[in-house]
Amino acid sequence: YPNATFDKSTFSLGGDMKINKFLLTASMAYNKQASPNKGFSGYTGYDPMYNLLIWSAPDYDIRDYKDYWLIKNEVQNSSYTSTNNNPYFDRYERTHSINRDIFNGSVSLDYDFTSWLKGTVRSGFDIYSDRQDITVSKGSFQGAGSATVLAGGTQVWGESQRGSYNIGLGRGYSLNNDLLLSADKSFGDVRMESFIGGTIYYTQNDGMEARTQGGLTIPAFYSLKASVNPAAVSSVMYKQQVNSLYGRLALSWKSLLYGEATLRNDWSSTLSETTRSYLYPSLSGSFIVSELLPKYNWLSLWKLRGSWTASKTPAGVYSINSVYNITSNAWGNLSSAAYPSAIRGTDVLPESASTFEIGTAVNVLKNRASIDVAFYQKRMYDFLRWAPISPASGFTSNYINIDEEITRKGVEVTLNATPVVTQDWQWDVSLNWSKYARYYTQLDSVYSTDRPWVKVGERADHYVLNDYQKDPQGNIIHNNGLPLYSSYQSLFGYYDPDWLWGISSSLKYKDFTFGISLDGRVGGIAQTTTEMYMWRAGSHPQSVVAERFLDANQPGTKNYVGQGVKVVSGSATYDTYGNITSDNRTYAPNDVAVTYQTYINNLHRGTAWGGSPSTLDAYSTTFFKIREVSLSYTLPKSVVEKFRANNATLSAVGQNVFLWAKQFKYSDPDGGSDNFSDPSIRYLGFNLRVVF
Repeated sequence: YPNATFDKSTFSLGGDMKINKFLLTASMAYNKQASPNKGFSGYTGYDPMYNLLIWSAPDYDIRDYKDYWLIKNEVQNSSYTSTNNNPYFDRYERTHSINRDIFNGSVSLDYDFTSWLKGTVRSGFDIYSDRQDITVSKGSFQGAGSATVLAGGTQVWGESQRGSYNIGLGRGYSLNNDLLLSADKSFGDVRMESFIGGTIYYTQNDGMEARTQGGLTIPAFYSLKASVNPAAVSSVMYKQQVNSLYGRLALSWKSLLYGEATLRNDWSSTLSETTRSYLYPSLSGSFIVSELLPKYNWLSLWKLRGSWTASKTPAGVYSINSVYNITSNAWGNLSSAAYPSAIRGTDVLPESASTFEIGTAVNVLKNRASIDVAFYQKRMYDFLRWAPISPASGFTSNYINIDEEITRKGVEVTLNATPVVTQDWQWDVSLNWSKYARYYTQLDSVYSTDRPWVKVGERADHYVLNDYQKDPQGNIIHNNGLPLYSSYQSLFGYYDPDWLWGISSSLKYKDFTFGISLDGRVGGIAQTTTEMYMWRAGSHPQSVVAERFLDANQPGTKNYVGQGVKVVSGSATYDTYGNITSDNRTYAPNDVAVTYQTYINNLHRGTAWGGSPSTLDAYSTTFFKIREVSLSYTLPKSVVEKFRANNATLSAVGQNVFLWAKQFKYSDPDGGSDNFSDPSIRYLGFNLRVVF
C-alpha cells in the first residue's frame, strides 16, 4: 500500500572471555522498527481491504484520485460524499505510525569447580518502548481509532469530519536471573548429565493512551492541545513475577539406553498464596535397538523412544483481582465507582496439561534414508472459564476451573532421503505428514456446554452454526421470499484439518544449490468474512447478475425469486436441541419475489463482530503453497580468503511464491481464519552470508 514503508534495523554484539576457571559470556542486541502508516487489519475503516475491496465501487479508477484534496486540510476529493474516503486520503491523512525500540542482552559467568562440576550465574533482560500515533485529518468520513498500545485497545468512532489525534505510549521490561549448578560425569559405561537451579523472572508493562475529543481546533495540528473538548486519557500497568526451582537428571548406558527426568516448581504472583505454587515433572527415555542386532550394512540406526511431560499455565495478570468499575463524569464532573458484576475466584489452579509420546526412528543405507514415526496424546484439564451464575446472587459470572477435559491425539511421520550423491551432485528431500484431532474425554456436569455434539469421545473442535431450514428433500425453506434460518445451532464440521503435509528439497551442483519447500493442509473449516462481505456489499464478481441490474435501474422492484420451497400449511415442533418432534408441513415451490440485494444480504447474513455465519460462508481451509524457492552460490575458497573469511554464500530467495486454495479465493487460509485479512506478502530478495 502507499505510505506503508516499514524500516527495521538490527544490531547485535556478543563475545566471551576465559580467565582461569572463569568464563564470562555477554551479548547485546538492539532492534529499531518504524513505519509512517502501519495501518490496521480486520473490520475497521483503517484497513484498505475493508475500504477498497468491500465497499468501494469497481467502476471508477482510483488513480484519478491521487490528488486527494479539494480544499487542503478541509475537504477531500472523493466520488463519495460520506462513508468511504478517497483511498489515497486514507493512506496519507489517516495514518497509524509506529516507532518501536527493543533492547535485550544477557551476561553469564561460569566457574569450573572441577572437570565435571560447573556453576553458572546468568542474567538477561529485555526492554522495549513503543510509540504509536493515529492522525485523522479534518474532512474524513470515518472516525478515529485507538493506538492499541494498551491491552484490549479498540477502535473509537465518532470523530468524523472534524479530525482527531491519538497517541499511545507503551514501555516495559523483563528480567530473568538464573543460578545453576551442573554436573557432567561418566562412571564406567554410565554417563550422567544433570543440573539444579533456580530462576527469578519479573516483567512489567505499562501504557498510556490519550486522544482528542470533539475534533481538532486547528486542521492538521495533531496535538492533544488541539482537542475541542478535554482529551480522554487512560492507562494500564501489568506486573508479574515467577520464582522457580528446577532440576534435570539424564543418564545413559553405553550407546544403548538413555533416560532423562526433570522436575520444576513455580510460584506465580498471578495466583493466590494457596495455589501459586505448582509442580510439573517430565520423563523421557530411548532405546537403541540396532545396538543389539547383528551389524547389517543397510541398517544404520533403529531407535525407540517415549516421553511424558506435564505443564501448567497460571491465570493471567490480575485475572483474580476484583476492582471497582470507574465511570468518569457520571454526574457532572463527578465520577462513579460500581462493584464488579463478576466474581474472580482467588482459589483457582493453573490450567494443566500432560503429554505422552512414543515414537521410533530408522536410518538405513549409511543414513541416506530415514523414517521417523511418532504418536502423541496431550490431555488438557483445569480449564479457567467464566461460569454463569444466577443474577439473584448479585453477580453474573464466576472465574473458576471447570471439570472438563480435552485430549488432543496426533501422529506425525517424517521421511528423509538423499537419492543422489556424486562428486558434483547431491539431492536431499524431506517429506512430513501429520494428523491430529481434539476429543472430549471428560465433561463438567454443570458447566460443560449442553449440546448433542458435546459428548465424551466426540471431537472438541466442532464448527457450529444456524443452518437454513430445509424440507425433507434438502430444499431451502423460504418465508416471504427469504431463506429461513433454524433457531437452533447444528454441527456443520470441524475446525482442525484432516491432515497436514510438507515437502522440502535441495539440489546441489558444485557450488550452486537450488532449494524448494512446499506444504499444505487438507480439510478443516473457517468462516470467510472477506468474501461474505463482498456478497453483502455487492463487490463479489458473481453478484453481477441481471436481477442486480434491475435493482439499480428500477429501485424497489421485486424481481428475484430464490430457489427452494415455501410452507403452504402445517407446522413443526422441536425439542431443546432442535430435533424435529412433529412435522405436518406441506410445501410448494417458492414463488415470492424480493429484491436481489435483500435476498443476497439474507443468504449471507453473518457479521464481522460475531453471530452465526451462513453455511455458504463456511469454507474448506484446504490449500497448497510453494512456501519458498531459493538459489544459492557458495563463493570459492580463494575468493573469501581475500576477505579473511571462512566462507560466503550469496542467495536469491522467494517466499510465498504460489498459493492454491480449494475455496478461499480472496484471502489466504494459511492462518486458519479470515477477517478482512490482507493478501499474503510475496517476498523476493537477496542474502549474503559471510562467516569469519
